[in-house]
Amino acid sequence: MDNKKLTSTIALFLVFIGFLWWGLSMLTSTLAAPQKDGETIVYSLLLLACAGYALVSLLMLPRKKLP
Repeated sequence: MDNKKLTSTIALFLVFIGFLWWGLSMLTSTLAAPQKDGETIVYSLLLLACAGYALVSLLMLPRKKLP
């Protein structure tokens, strides 16, 4: 595998993990708070949507064919 392809794949995976962690932590902290802020909930759902988009992009990457 080319070094550039490997680097971009790892970067995309890190983006997926980062957005997933950020969105889930923001959503759980907002839902556990006594006053729920609608703007924060929507923002955390947008972060989770970005994580989903990164996951779909990872899954759609071309794969190496095994012999």
